[in-house]
Amino acid sequence: MIRRPHIPHRTRSRVVAGVLAALVAATGFATTGAGRADAGGPTLVPLVAFHSPSRGDYFTTTQEGWVCQYSGTCPRDAGYQIVGMQGHVYNPANPQPAGTVPLFHWWNPSRGDNFLTTDPNWSGNVGDTRSSGVTYTLFRIEGFVPTTHLGGIPLRSYWNAAAADNAAIATWRRDAAPSGYAFYRHEGFLLPPEGDALTRCTARAAPSSWEVFGQEIPANAITTRGDTLSDGDATLVEAAWEGTITTDYWGHVESVYGYSWSHATPGFPAPGEPPYAMVGRVTTGAMFVSSRGWYEAGSWFPVLGTRDTGAPSRSPCLVYRARGVATGDLQLSFNDPVLSDNGGLAYTEVDHWFG
Repeated sequence: MIRRPHIPHRTRSRVVAGVLAALVAATGFATTGAGRADAGGPTLVPLVAFHSPSRGDYFTTTQEGWVCQYSGTCPRDAGYQIVGMQGHVYNPANPQPAGTVPLFHWWNPSRGDNFLTTDPNWSGNVGDTRSSGVTYTLFRIEGFVPTTHLGGIPLRSYWNAAAADNAAIATWRRDAAPSGYAFYRHEGFLLPPEGDALTRCTARAAPSSWEVFGQEIPANAITTRGDTLSDGDATLVEAAWEGTITTDYWGHVESVYGYSWSHATPGFPAPGEPPYAMVGRVTTGAMFVSSRGWYEAGSWFPVLGTRDTGAPSRSPCLVYRARGVATGDLQLSFNDPVLSDNGGLAYTEVDHWFG
């Protein structure tokens, strides 16, 4: 049976402890503590998604005993695969901030279903039970999520009737949800990570290091940046405003910014993003892209703003999460499934703020 890591020395009511003991006896699951964590701690905590193929269960949580698996600081649970970072929520150990709602975590042992929601019809206290065809038990509050954008990323709920499984995932809004999962509810907004480097990047403060259009990015290759990224570092990529590349042997010319009205289809490195625009990825760890969310290693993301709109947007700030490795590399290329017939160069400026 799969056993969730258990943190000892928690104080719980007899009623709640009895409910959780029954869950453990019936399912082999132990939570890392019911309800809210000990008071204090950081303002924000990470929300990470996992998946068990054998159970058919998506499981999204801020529990330290699970988040440490994502960070590479504790052993992995063999029964669950890491889906990835979804975003950040306000710490449930602290008072609820104004403009937020609790993110409740319910569990049903017969379905093997973890169910996260902010729906007020599912509000309650830890240990409460509620029926939705089967009985769910509320064992934890994962945090508090804003109800307005605040620069955050939408957290969405999906349901798979065949698997009888709920999934609360932010990254499926850009990546197609797995077969059988259908969107049914918007839960709130996940927040960007905390960090001085992101604050300085957003303010366009003086970077720790930079290149003034000093690197040429060839259109027919994947280019690894010369400087490495450490955990918490922020970076910003800008390209010459008039930059273009050719995208085939016939010499078709495309802007390195792409066109905001055009969206790449599956098969392109970054589906949904402008075709032929400059994109990036990290070799290890994960990258947060402002206003876009989290991308795990190997996933391509946009690195430039737009220039073909009435109010051109700035390039997004990028924040690196090491996930237990020492450093990672940023690679730059173009959103084109066939690079070999491309030609030309993009001249870039890359700013780097140390975390």
